[in-house]
Amino acid sequence: MKIAWVSSWPPRPCGIATYSSELVHALRSAGNEVHIICHTDGGTPGEENVHPVIDTQHAGWDEEVHRAVKEISPEVVHIQHEYGLYATMGDHAASLFRPLFRWKVEEKFPVVVTYHSVYTRLNKMMRYYMDVMQNLVDGGTVFEPYQWAYLAVNIGRVVDNVYVIPHGAKGATHASKEDSRKSLNLQGKKVVGLLGWFTETKGFHRVIERWDSISKKLGPDTVLVLAGDARLVDPGQQEYKRKLLSLINNSEFKDRIRLVLGSFTPEEYENVLASFDVMVMPYSFASQSGNLAHSLSLGVPVVASALEGLKSVIDESGAGIGVPTDDADELERAIVAVMQDDSLREKLSTRAAAYVKSKISWPVIVEKHMRLYRKLMDKKQMAETDVKPEALLEA
Repeated sequence: MKIAWVSSWPPRPCGIATYSSELVHALRSAGNEVHIICHTDGGTPGEENVHPVIDTQHAGWDEEVHRAVKEISPEVVHIQHEYGLYATMGDHAASLFRPLFRWKVEEKFPVVVTYHSVYTRLNKMMRYYMDVMQNLVDGGTVFEPYQWAYLAVNIGRVVDNVYVIPHGAKGATHASKEDSRKSLNLQGKKVVGLLGWFTETKGFHRVIERWDSISKKLGPDTVLVLAGDARLVDPGQQEYKRKLLSLINNSEFKDRIRLVLGSFTPEEYENVLASFDVMVMPYSFASQSGNLAHSLSLGVPVVASALEGLKSVIDESGAGIGVPTDDADELERAIVAVMQDDSLREKLSTRAAAYVKSKISWPVIVEKHMRLYRKLMDKKQMAETDVKPEALLEA
């Protein structure tokens, strides 16, 4: 099948770019021809079937997307959606509606959109956006059942063209914990890990604030790794970074905290994550998490806030512990419990590997996508042939 894939794309340091890269690789491995339509910072010199035409700093970028799709002549168009990827001059990413409307009217291929930001409660803009979008596309996908269930509540109507396809993960990795720790100068240490962009909703400060108490219980051979950075263009993230650095500096055991700053390539990201004994995700707000999927693929147990999609994956996989978002004592107890019990960590790691293999490995996710594509292609063809103008005259 020939697929036009609209998304951010490496080397852009973006979770959706990483997600797309891994899923597209799996789609191509299954024999599909996938063309990438991405932002102008995507793609590398000589990379085949990559069309870096999206420049949201300039109105009219949507015309470039439409032109690129026309040249590709795909059987399916699949868009990876996050509002910030397609917003131009405060238009709430509405520029995307123009090519969608044209494809709806003019083309025979189905259009699918994967939503990377869907929450239990959508704000006014998101409610209107989702309502319009699902009228223009043939199918939408979300990662978690709760997202599907709450969509009708938010937009005020039952939507019959949204499907659940989980966030995928690598079924097997070759990352070595020992090699990863050696590269980070963490030989002989146990590692509690925090990883990702420095945003307030990630809740990293909650762990650092309790680190003195945690460290006293775990001893000097356990370190806390804070890996990631704040985006330069985001004042809120820069302010939060200053807060985190201040908390570290004021810690009694700051010598047991390691900073690994940077916007990581996928390989660097995997190397850091592989060094962890436990990944802590003390989020206060999330729809789902690529970080969680990557942790499972590497067999890294998780301690995470019991938020919507995070809790459902933890419960289904049995590969971690969910804690209330507002209970610092419970967060500390969970971290200490996992770190002090080697057999528990091994059990959680084994469960993670089994869950990935059976439920969310990329080959499994690819098959779900292919079934959806075929379903929507058939449905689109039937809609074309079943139109009966004379029916308008029937009483």
